[in-house]
Amino acid sequence: MPESIARSGIRLTHTPAVMLTKWRFGMEALPAYELTKSFRLLVALFTIADTRRRSLYCARGCTHACHNLPDPPRDAT
Repeated sequence: MPESIARSGIRLTHTPAVMLTKWRFGMEALPAYELTKSFRLLVALFTIADTRRRSLYCARGCTHACHNLPDPPRDAT
């Protein structure tokens, strides 16, 4: 978790970081000014988890449809 806190750019003493390190859930009940920090922290946590998962399970080729999406269509203008 320290890696996700560092990656999110919030301080260890910010409420969402403290909640996560102490396994306290309920970030949805935080005041509005804490929600942005919570979001940044959770995105960083999920990014790290997904990167680790891909390196373990998708390193030798992957058949997950979400990893093999077609390029988006280009605008004709």
